[in-house]
Amino acid sequence: MLIAAKAVAATLLVGTFSGLPSPETQAAYEKKAAMEETRVACMQEKGFTYLAEPVVKRKWQPGELERLDGDHEALRAYRARYGFGVWSKLVYPGDPVVNPVSGENVNNKNLMAMPADELKKWRTADDACFAEAAEKHLGLTVTSQQGDYLTQLNAALDESVAALDKDERLARLGKQFGACLGISETRPSALAERGRSAFTKQATQVAKKLRKGPLPKVPEGRTLVLMPPLKPEQAKPYLEKEIKAALKDLECGKSFYAAYSPRAKAANEQVYQRFAADFAL
Repeated sequence: MLIAAKAVAATLLVGTFSGLPSPETQAAYEKKAAMEETRVACMQEKGFTYLAEPVVKRKWQPGELERLDGDHEALRAYRARYGFGVWSKLVYPGDPVVNPVSGENVNNKNLMAMPADELKKWRTADDACFAEAAEKHLGLTVTSQQGDYLTQLNAALDESVAALDKDERLARLGKQFGACLGISETRPSALAERGRSAFTKQATQVAKKLRKGPLPKVPEGRTLVLMPPLKPEQAKPYLEKEIKAALKDLECGKSFYAAYSPRAKAANEQVYQRFAADFAL
């Protein structure tokens, strides 16, 4: 029996949140719940069982919202321990700040019990049903959730912050930031991701060297990211260098982050709302 979308939204919303969400975010939660209702019905019509994913309200870590708003003290406290948040994942495996716990997919138990040929049919049907739900509730044309939808989401996020590169004040602060670091790339959107991107690439290269089997395939338009199987004490020297670079980056970019971060946060939030990316809101 199908339940009205608003009722589904009311019963599926889980998690904790500080204060009430904005009307736009609440609408995104309701769209996600409605999408799940559509997926359940669609899969049932195709002869498959699909359990609706609960709508997840993001649980913000202490100081996380302040960092996203460019607060210098919050950024410094984070970077002094975690750097850009790359190698710290291995050094502090049980720390939810860099290794947040995510719930298991409610469909996993059923999927793991399926024979390979049945699983392939289920995934094909699920992609088609997700595409139907995305078009109906979000106005998006996608072919799958794990591939096309996420690729479009990432592209939209990139486009939203790239628009900030045209802002004269941010461009001026970016040039000052770049001059302090001694680098030529001063686009605001590139500067904001520069540190994390560099150390993510480093971790991926280390992982590739240690990997014995073939590399995993990634959808077109997305970048392969790997973390090497290192113990905390093995990863710590990498983190120490990352922390040093992160603090230098923050020292040079204090004024930049204060101006850029809140605008990037607002731009990203609009994209997450448009894509009903509940996990990020």
